[in-house]
Amino acid sequence: MVKKKVVNKNFVKKKVVKKAPVKVQKSMIKEALLDINQEISNINKDRKNLDKQISSSAISIDKARETQKQLQEKIANLLSREASLKEKNSKLATKESQLGDRLAKIEKIKSELGGI
Repeated sequence: MVKKKVVNKNFVKKKVVKKAPVKVQKSMIKEALLDINQEISNINKDRKNLDKQISSSAISIDKARETQKQLQEKIANLLSREASLKEKNSKLATKESQLGDRLAKIEKIKSELGGI
């Protein structure tokens, strides 16, 4: 009689992965580390460039704020001068009107005296 071998259906054969020799593993790890170090170096360069750009932008913003402040001061001075000139203009207009009235009175008196 021949015995039949019963195989469990849930049993899965494991695949055996052969490990690479130690020298090959070490060289692969070294290569990976070199790649990682290169990437870190590139990231640090990019970070330094971004830091420079931020610094430059901050300086530009400070310059723009200073320019804005100076321009606001100039505008304030111009507004003050404009108000002063408007006041002088108003006074001169009043004096002109008064002189016109005086001239009219003088002309009236002249014509009255000329009629005598």
